[in-house]
Amino acid sequence: MAVSHLGWDKHLGFQLYKSDPSGNYGGWMATSIGAGHQTATSILKSDFKEECSLREALLLAVKVLSKTMDSTVLDHEKLEFGTLTSTADGKVEWRLLGAQELDQLIKDADLKASDKDKK
Repeated sequence: MAVSHLGWDKHLGFQLYKSDPSGNYGGWMATSIGAGHQTATSILKSDFKEECSLREALLLAVKVLSKTMDSTVLDHEKLEFGTLTSTADGKVEWRLLGAQELDQLIKDADLKASDKDKK
């Protein structure tokens, strides 16, 4: 089973690694593991931008999960999102998004998808 690790260090900043049972690991800008990882990886390859904002990254995560989860409806009861950011004073902060924030994010992601379909 593959495992993803996210962290920060003072030399390289934010890092995302994926390791497998053999002990091999690699650094990634965006990756996925588990059921549906091939679909998720395909979406990430086409839609991920290295210079995206935190909001754009969260919306992309919602899009990936909406295409790969077995659930027909996404809501805050089925998802849990956390962010790892650096604050203005240089500290690293972990924050778990609340139910209201998640529901708004899901709603906004749906609106973006609808807007694309209209074009």
